[in-house]
Amino acid sequence: MSGINWSVELRKIEREYDGLPPSRSRTQIRLQKVQEIIARGRLEERLAAIGVWLQLALVGSLGMSLYWWPYGHDCGFSLAAYLASQAMVIAGGLSLAASTWRNRQVWPFAGAVFFCLVAWTVIALQTFPRMGYGVGARAHTGWVCKAGG
Repeated sequence: MSGINWSVELRKIEREYDGLPPSRSRTQIRLQKVQEIIARGRLEERLAAIGVWLQLALVGSLGMSLYWWPYGHDCGFSLAAYLASQAMVIAGGLSLAASTWRNRQVWPFAGAVFFCLVAWTVIALQTFPRMGYGVGARAHTGWVCKAGG
């Protein structure tokens, strides 16, 4: 007996006669699957990088927009809201810094740390005079607004 499987050979001949390409081997199928997985991984990496840059832009826009804070931030609730907004910049920056540190993305990490430092500095400039620290104390450095003032 010969070692030829005639049913397989007849299927190949029928595919060729019908004008179809020859059936692919297991190696070719595996290679195609590996290439698809690699392409999907590259797409996910690109989307993740775009997401990081968008998150950095959002944290930066929040941080920069606080310089045009439409309400006063001398005392009371408006001061608390202003400081809470600055704390949100720090929280967003720290979250972004942690993810960019894990993914070894240098420039977004530097931007996140920069925004955290700027927000931390603004909070310090608002809170230290109210705690008695600071060289040039302002006329009103209280936490609570004076009634009728």
